[in-house]
Amino acid sequence: MTHELKTLKYELEDGVGTITLNRPEKLNAASWQLAEELSGLLYRLRNDDTVRVILLTGAGRAFCAGGDVEFLAGDGDHPLPGTSDPSRPIPRWQRKSPGGPFFDVARQIIAVDKPVIAAIQGHAVGAGLAYALACDRRFGDTTTKMSAIFTSIGVAPDCGLSYFLPRVVGLSNALMMVETGKIFKAEECLKLGLIDELVPEGTSLAAAREYAGMLAKRASTAVDMGRRLIHMSLQHNLEQMFDFEGHYGVAVATTADAKEGTTAFLEKRKPVFRGV
Repeated sequence: MTHELKTLKYELEDGVGTITLNRPEKLNAASWQLAEELSGLLYRLRNDDTVRVILLTGAGRAFCAGGDVEFLAGDGDHPLPGTSDPSRPIPRWQRKSPGGPFFDVARQIIAVDKPVIAAIQGHAVGAGLAYALACDRRFGDTTTKMSAIFTSIGVAPDCGLSYFLPRVVGLSNALMMVETGKIFKAEECLKLGLIDELVPEGTSLAAAREYAGMLAKRASTAVDMGRRLIHMSLQHNLEQMFDFEGHYGVAVATTADAKEGTTAFLEKRKPVFRGV
């Protein structure tokens, strides 16, 4: 990428773009700069056709230990409406979107319009949990610890957690997690559905990369549109989804991969998709 990244690492290999949160000394807690870089990178990757799948992970011992507490306390370089000194000037745009780039990360994980796979080790709490839940699939290892920790430090859920959590674990479990702020270990995370795959310590990245690599070899436009339809179904009724499926189906049918897929099926061979 042409943009300099100071709190992230990014690499592309075989159609898989790997984003690594890179503040290991802070357990990859999301600072304003990290959130700004991450949301911006995801925004740019949406239109990068060399990237078919995105892998999101953290450097060191954690995935993401939530939002930077200095910002939440209102003491950081960027003010937070409600907690910062009232005399500090707050930009008009931030008054309308108090979470700034922190919220936009979850938005861009969905809007990137291609699969995003999370490889988790250690803590994924608070905003880190929200970002993980926004991903398509989550691979955790035996060190994984997850928590909707917000109320334990006296703040309300944010970064989209209140949207994603009940959809992943169900209403009752979501209420329990938010109300108690309890930290769950790996086996409990698997049971709740917070992670989809539990693998041995130190192997979550390899397992997630293998899965991402498999997706990268599939018909990318069909995969991306399928992903978009699933997300749209959370907000629309059945008749609306019939319409969306019809229109998107026609669009996908015009791709070279659709021709290759149907031809390969008739010829009883494995298709070779090119992502076009």
